[in-house]
Amino acid sequence: MGKAIKITTVCLLTGLALSVFFLLKYKKREQTPPLYSKVIKLEEGYGYQIFMNDKLLVQQEFIPAIKGKTPFQSEKDAEKVAKSVIRKIQGKISPEITLQELNQLDIVLLGQ
Repeated sequence: MGKAIKITTVCLLTGLALSVFFLLKYKKREQTPPLYSKVIKLEEGYGYQIFMNDKLLVQQEFIPAIKGKTPFQSEKDAEKVAKSVIRKIQGKISPEITLQELNQLDIVLLGQ
């Protein structure tokens, strides 16, 4: 009877270990890859880059949603918009930025 209990225990522990292994393996596949941004310094201002798993997805050198090619006036403004774009990508929403969103984020728009 002692031997049967040991065999049953070993089988249960092995089954549990395999279950945990496969659960963790498949759970990692379902997770959204990590997104992050970097602010970049340009000649006349700032822009941003968005990466997924260290692969460049977006390089934005100009303020979106406005006419012309105007860079962000501050590092902080570029970072705020980059974070907004990341939230949209994570939420599976179009990452487009509107003029209204720029205003809500208090982005400095010179000459607009």
